[in-house]
Amino acid sequence: MQVLSKTAGALLRGSQRSFSTGRIASEAAKRGLVLGMLSNKLVGADSASLDAAQQQKLLAQAAALGFTGEAGKAQTVLSNDLQQHIALVGLGSANGADIEAQDTTVSEIVRTAVANGVRQLRAHKVTSVSVGPMPHAQAAAEGARLALYKFDAFKSGAAGEKSADVAVSSLDAAAEWDAGHVCAEAQNLARDLTNTPANFLTPTAFAERVQQELGGLDNVQVRVHGPEWAEQQRMGGLVMVAKGSSQPLRFVEIEYRGASSDGVGLGMVGKGVTFDTGGYSLKPGRHMDAMKGDMGGGAAVVAAMRALAQLRVPLNVVAVVPLCENMISGGAAKVSDVYTARSGQTIEVMNTDAEGRLILADALHYVADVHKPAALVDVATLTGAMVVALGELYTGVFTPSPRLWKSIERASVVADEPAWRMPLHDAWDTMLASPIADLSNIGNRSEAGACTAAAFLRQAVHGPRTGREGAVLRDQNNDERVPRWAHLDIAGPMEAAATTGYHAKGMSGRPTRLLIALAQELARADAA
Repeated sequence: MQVLSKTAGALLRGSQRSFSTGRIASEAAKRGLVLGMLSNKLVGADSASLDAAQQQKLLAQAAALGFTGEAGKAQTVLSNDLQQHIALVGLGSANGADIEAQDTTVSEIVRTAVANGVRQLRAHKVTSVSVGPMPHAQAAAEGARLALYKFDAFKSGAAGEKSADVAVSSLDAAAEWDAGHVCAEAQNLARDLTNTPANFLTPTAFAERVQQELGGLDNVQVRVHGPEWAEQQRMGGLVMVAKGSSQPLRFVEIEYRGASSDGVGLGMVGKGVTFDTGGYSLKPGRHMDAMKGDMGGGAAVVAAMRALAQLRVPLNVVAVVPLCENMISGGAAKVSDVYTARSGQTIEVMNTDAEGRLILADALHYVADVHKPAALVDVATLTGAMVVALGELYTGVFTPSPRLWKSIERASVVADEPAWRMPLHDAWDTMLASPIADLSNIGNRSEAGACTAAAFLRQAVHGPRTGREGAVLRDQNNDERVPRWAHLDIAGPMEAAATTGYHAKGMSGRPTRLLIALAQELARADAA
C-alpha cells in the first residue's frame, strides 16, 4: 500500500470535503488546461498565470495520486481554487532521460501525452481545452486534435450517444501549432472517409466529397472522370473491376501547383475501392465490414493533398484515385478472364479479390505517362500478407530506389508513422507468369503475396525486365529510374485495434501525415 505524505493526504482529504459540500462553478468546469510535466516541474506554467506556490500545490496533488510524470502518461487534477480541471502530462522521468531517449522521439512523447491529457479532460465534460507550451508544438496540436476524433455521424443522438464537441487551442500560439492542426484534421478527414458506410460513400459520393474539400483551395484543380473517359484511356483493369457493380466508376484527378517550376515533383495514387466483396473469389463474411475502408489509400492521398494546399508546400503534386466497387453480378469479372491494361500488357485474372492492383496499375501508368513526376508513390490496403508480416504498426514500403526510400524513411520519422522497406526481386516477376497472357494478377505459388503484388505494380511503372529469360535472378533494390517509384502497402496500419493515446479504435487515417511529410521532404530536397 502506498503511504502518502501528510501534505498530500491533507490535500486529498480537502478535495474530498470540497466535493461533498459544493460544486465547481459550471462555466469554469467547462474549461480544461493541459500542462507538461518534465523532471518533476511544470513546463510553461507561467503562460497559464500560475505562480510558484500554485505550481507546487498542483505537483503535490499529482504526487498524492501517484503520478510521477512518466513519458506519455496523464493525470487530471483540480486548480487550487477548484475552478478548473488541469491535465498534467508526462514528458519524461525525473532525470529527463525519456525526452532525450533515442528510441522515442520528442514529438511522439508530446503527441501521446497531450492526447491522453485531452482525453481525460473530455471525460470530465469540458467543452474547451487550452494546451500550454510544449517542446514540440506541432505534435501537441496533432495529439489534441487526433485524440478528440469521434465518428458518430450515424448516431441518432438518443440516450446521449453523440458526444459534445471540444474546442482546443494553444496558450503558445505559433505557426507550428497551426501546422499540426492542419495535419491532424487531414488525418481525421481520412478517418471520416474510411469509417463512412459504403452505401453512403459510393464512388460518386467520394468524388463529390473531394470536390467539396479541395475544390475551393488556392492552386488546386480537381477533375472527376467517368466510365467513358476510362474506356478512352484504355484502363482495362479499372473498367473490368467496376463492371460488377451498379455504381459507376469515377477517376479523381487532383493537381496542386505549389512551385513556380513546371515539373511535377510528386505523383500519388490511392486505391479507391469503396467496398470490396472479393468478387467471385468471395471474401469470408467475418470482418468483411472492414472492406468499407478498402479505399483507405485513396482517402489518405486526398487528405494529404488538402493539407499540402493549406500549408502551401512549395512542390507541384498530382494525385489520382481510381474509384469503384468490387461486387458480384452477371457482369462481374470471372476467374481466368483476360483484359488489356493501359500499359498494353495482357493480364489473366486468377483471383478477383486481387482487384486493387488492377486499378492501381492503370492509374500508375496514367500518372507516369501523362504527368511525368520525378517521384511516384501508390498507397493501398493491398494484401493480407502484409498484415501477417508487419501487423498494424508498420507500413510496408517496396521501392527500387534507395534515394526515394531515404526520403520516405525520413518522412516516417518526422510523422512518427513507422515504415519498413521490403524487397523487390526478379523472382517475384517470374512468379507472375501466365500460360495465356503476359501476366497473371497473382503469384503462381502460395508465398510472397505482398511481394508479388508489388512486382505487378512495378511493371506498370517501369515495364517488364526484358531479356531476363535464363539469366541470373537479381534483386531490384538499386534502380533510380525516373519516376522513382514506391508502393506503400497499408493493409495493417489501415485500422487501429484499440484506442490508445492519439489512436482511436477503427479506421486510422494512416499514412496521411507520412505523405504530407514526404512532400515536404521532397520540396526541401528540390530547394537545396
